[in-house]
Amino acid sequence: MGEALRDNQLMGRLARAGTWQEQGISTYRLAARAIGEGRLADAAELGRFTIQEALEGHELYQMFIDRARAFLRREGLSAELLSEEEERIRANLRLPDGSAFDADQGWADYGAAIEAFVDACERQQPDEALALLEQARRVWRQTHDRTCDWVYGLIDVCARHLGEDRVVDLWDELLTPFYQTRDRYDIDRNPWSDSLEVLMTDALESLRGHLSGPGRLGDIEVVEEEDRWALSFDPCGSGGRTYREDPDEGGPPRMEPPYNYAVTTARHDWAWNKEGVCLYCVHCCQLQERIPIRRFGYPVRVVEPPTWPSARAGNPCTWYIYKDPSLIPPQIYERVGAARPERLGSRALAQGIDGRPERY
Repeated sequence: MGEALRDNQLMGRLARAGTWQEQGISTYRLAARAIGEGRLADAAELGRFTIQEALEGHELYQMFIDRARAFLRREGLSAELLSEEEERIRANLRLPDGSAFDADQGWADYGAAIEAFVDACERQQPDEALALLEQARRVWRQTHDRTCDWVYGLIDVCARHLGEDRVVDLWDELLTPFYQTRDRYDIDRNPWSDSLEVLMTDALESLRGHLSGPGRLGDIEVVEEEDRWALSFDPCGSGGRTYREDPDEGGPPRMEPPYNYAVTTARHDWAWNKEGVCLYCVHCCQLQERIPIRRFGYPVRVVEPPTWPSARAGNPCTWYIYKDPSLIPPQIYERVGAARPERLGSRALAQGIDGRPERY
């Protein structure tokens, strides 16, 4: 194992090594750097690790699509209407050569490109390896973005046919399997020092896997502040990129034709009480803030999202992870329709203040 990766006991698997700032550097960038320094074995190891980073998006998006279809049918959309809507969505997902998009084929092509990259490294062919590494990144970006657009398209269908207020119900349908996983960050279950490391490691790995940051390489700006860590990415590779033109393929923001995907038009607790939030992005409000507050009294990550239309010209998304959850100010709770409890942790919420459980 090279110096860039290590066995992370808290994650229970292999993870990137280094400081948080070092982990904010794109894995593709590190692999290219290793090639330039003649460390082709390290480059191959890093190239293969990009698959682990990308796996979350690949698996989650297909699950979201399947569960969204089931929700929309259960809530009254006819099979014919849903089929028409998905046909419209898929028409906008066609590949640059006009062929139909196939997410599974794209994932397979990405894996094949990485294996070809590894083979070039093993044959000590640095120029070929660099070209194959960039090819792999482009294939994954193309596949990732289209699958994400498919999810966004189905959320837009929900907003148009069932109403904007039902978007939170759809996200509950998609995210409920993960709500209980938030409990590992409960201070009554695990020390916050462990939770902080897992939250930072997982966030940086996920954001790299979504190809966040300038040039869609997976670069994250990490800044230490007195009370928290700030992770900024311009754009976020999943929701944030939808606000702006596609620099690789020239497509418009997803809020414009031919997509016309919706953003929040009213203020909602589940969207930070902001208008103009991408309906894909609002899942971060639910998963990172509202559900953890409900389960044990504080958000695990605090998100400052971009909004439409100002984000069209470029606007970073920033995640804040506090060094101690007791440092999170009351206004963070208030913007998602909650109140900061007097005591944090699931045991305090279960007992309630004055004998009453804290809920919202």
